[in-house]
Amino acid sequence: MPFPVDITFAVLLTAAGTAIAAGIVTAVVELLKRVFGALPGTGALWAFALSAVLYVLAGIAVGVSTLDAGLAVFLAWLACATSAVGIHSTIRTAAGG
Repeated sequence: MPFPVDITFAVLLTAAGTAIAAGIVTAVVELLKRVFGALPGTGALWAFALSAVLYVLAGIAVGVSTLDAGLAVFLAWLACATSAVGIHSTIRTAAGG
């Protein structure tokens, strides 16, 4: 599958989309930290929460109506959250903190 040109909520449910979503979530967390300084909690917590919100919206956008479809959204969220938290941890380690 080539790189998606249009980013939609449905795309976020694909393997490539979870990587895109992790990048988006990480960028939003870093932006919030730069704009507001210290955030309550950790960056990893924010990545976890923001990815959950993103995937709830994705589930609503694609019209999840079965448990199997809900499982697919959950698994996509899990991949995204794991990646976003990992990216955040890597950035923190590389920055020396």
